Amino acid sequence: MAAPGTSIEVLDPRPNQHGGPPVKTAPRLDSLEGRTIGLLWNGKAMGDVALRRTAELISERYSDVKFKFYSGSMPCSPELLDQLVEECDAAIGCTADCGSCTSWMTHDCVQIERKGLPTVIIASHGFEHDVEVSARAFAMPDPFYVVVPQVYNNLTEEQAVAQTEPKVEEVMAKLTVGETGTRLSLDSQPLPSWSYQASDPTSLLLEFNRDFMSRDWGDGYPLWPPTRRAVDALIEGVDGNPDDLVCMLPPGNGEATVEKVAVNAAMAGCRPEEMPVVMAALRAIANIRPVPRGALMSTSAYAPLILVNGPIAKRLGINGGRTCLGPGKQNEVNIRISRAVVFCLKNIGSWYPGVMDLDTIGSTRKHIVVVAENEEESPWEPYHVSQGYRATDDVATVFWTSGEWDISIQGHTDPQQLARAIASFSGGNNSSGYFTNLGGSGESGLGRLLFLAPPHAQPLAREGGFSKAGLEKFMYYHGAEPVTRMIEPVRKLHRDGKIKPEWEWLFQLSDEAARHTTMPVIEKPEWYSIVVVGSVRAKDLLMPTRQKPNSEPITTTPQPAGGHGSGAGPSNAQGAMR
Repeated sequence: MAAPGTSIEVLDPRPNQHGGPPVKTAPRLDSLEGRTIGLLWNGKAMGDVALRRTAELISERYSDVKFKFYSGSMPCSPELLDQLVEECDAAIGCTADCGSCTSWMTHDCVQIERKGLPTVIIASHGFEHDVEVSARAFAMPDPFYVVVPQVYNNLTEEQAVAQTEPKVEEVMAKLTVGETGTRLSLDSQPLPSWSYQASDPTSLLLEFNRDFMSRDWGDGYPLWPPTRRAVDALIEGVDGNPDDLVCMLPPGNGEATVEKVAVNAAMAGCRPEEMPVVMAALRAIANIRPVPRGALMSTSAYAPLILVNGPIAKRLGINGGRTCLGPGKQNEVNIRISRAVVFCLKNIGSWYPGVMDLDTIGSTRKHIVVVAENEEESPWEPYHVSQGYRATDDVATVFWTSGEWDISIQGHTDPQQLARAIASFSGGNNSSGYFTNLGGSGESGLGRLLFLAPPHAQPLAREGGFSKAGLEKFMYYHGAEPVTRMIEPVRKLHRDGKIKPEWEWLFQLSDEAARHTTMPVIEKPEWYSIVVVGSVRAKDLLMPTRQKPNSEPITTTPQPAGGHGSGAGPSNAQGAMR
């Protein structure tokens, strides 16, 4: 029997449910003879080649089968999916070979299955778990898919055809009766608690950490044990019950209850008064529309950044002044809240590397920056006031960053020159550009977040007369780039017909005209966001952003009414799925 003080019992950080009650896939067909099969392409390179070759080989087997080709995006529009369901008897989806495109393709096939048509997804090796966990997130486990050896995006047409051909027999089998969905070994169901024993307290803590990290429930740094006592203390900081729903947390649509959020916050060492900030940050992530599946799951290095505004920032000690991004005592509150958000995204939202985080290289920004605005030294209204809140309101805002540029300006001659110098850093591309249609219908949301130090903000406002909105417009017009730089990364998308018609003229310019014609790097001036942070020395930081930010009020209530701010939305399973 273990000596006293050498055992510990901790709570499971995973959700009790993902995506709502599960539903079954559609019945398979008795035969493909006489059927019409939809070929659903999401625009990813070589997916159309794979689908057309699949159709050719199926036609060799069945003389009376017909095919219809549907060219979509990520996600495909509901109208396109409805058209496919109306015109076809089954569907084959491709391509599932990156983080967000795999999840969205799974999402689209789940929508088709819900309407009674069987589907098969063509997925690349390395993205099997993405298909599985995405299907669970959309409440339809046991998806039907086949796996090809390589990522299509890396292949020639000949190579794409060569790796597709051996899988066509399996595609046909999975569309017909007698087959069951492919099932990988997903994580086990959560337990009420986990127990550990060791010979001494240090070994006990090490054993707990080793086990939790082996399950990928942490961030690589030591964890605090989420004991019943620690979790209950955090729940005391909330006006609600342990089972109250905070949000459905993407990308895995896990049910983030107050207790499950508290378990993950306890692992980060959070204090009860910090729980409302954690909950608001999670709601800001969950309630943004469109759902940030691409930003969370992409093979690109996207990451959420949390901005805290209002009196709570000073009261809790959230740093927005000197060296507010990075390690150290001055950022201990920022870091605790940051880790809690990371743990919730991983353990509740299934944002695990290789599962629903498919980033190729990654970024240190995935440790998630939490920062306050330096409202005291700012010459302008705080960010949350510009979003419709009162200065006395406590608000958390999420930005989806996709990089960062240090703005190092050694002195300035006048405010106008200073503004031009800062704007000169805002060029470059952002993802596939706002003139492509891969992001689906509607606006791209691609923007820029400028962290402006007070020694730059103050002369711009007081001597230069810039309002914050005025500076954002100035940045928009003076941060233009030559067309040739903007369109070069998307030549293949243009050849595939994935450019919005209104921007076709860009690709018709001569090389000389493309070099001398400039255009803004983002779609709208209001998609610049300026926040005053830092102190003392005039150095700024500019970050491209992947989609529009979203703000949520910080309250002790698990589910405050949505609708106030820049994008609050429903916190239910149906809203999270779409």
